[in-house]
Amino acid sequence: TRLLRGQTGKMAQPVTQEEGEGAPELYHEKQRWMYCGIHAVNNLFQRKAFEKEDFDKVAGTLSPGAFISPHKSMWGLGNYDVNVLTMILQEKGYELRWFDKRKRPENINFDKLFGIIVNTRTSRILFNSFHWIALKKINNKWMNLDSKKKSPEEFKDGENGLITYLESIIENNNQILLVVKGEDTDCVYRKAEKEKVKEDSKTGEEGKGDNVKKLAKDKK
Repeated sequence: TRLLRGQTGKMAQPVTQEEGEGAPELYHEKQRWMYCGIHAVNNLFQRKAFEKEDFDKVAGTLSPGAFISPHKSMWGLGNYDVNVLTMILQEKGYELRWFDKRKRPENINFDKLFGIIVNTRTSRILFNSFHWIALKKINNKWMNLDSKKKSPEEFKDGENGLITYLESIIENNNQILLVVKGEDTDCVYRKAEKEKVKEDSKTGEEGKGDNVKKLAKDKK
């Protein structure tokens, strides 16, 4: 399924990178044609990690023998779908995890993320248009690296501002994908307090049992 581009509702107030005094220059690819998928991935890596040819090759792998690939624009202008982005990131050892909309954005374990990719949709008269956006924590600041923006924008209220933005993405029926290292795929959500207590209790009981066994063995 090809994912999503457009405007969202309420948004956190951004601070552009240009406003920061002495701030290091960030890598930020600007929008060209429908290459937002390439821009989003490269902006996450903060370098030109992939070229158009890399994305086209993956799209071809996903539909071998097809005259027209369903995973990209038939005109060669980009418009890559989520399957292409998933395989591209896997080449670097990263996985895409769909955000579980039964949860809330504050449940995300942001410290375990390499970044976030958002897919937004704009409804037009004859068709829907879609757009990929990269969000990444750089120098302890969450940045919006949208290729359509003039420059990267910092979420003014930090993680709280990011959460507000993600809530607006959900409210507008757009999609959130979490980018993590392969070994961290099971750690993308924070454990609820009840789950922590239950886990701590279980660990305590196991430790207590070990002590009892040790005491019984010592008595022998």
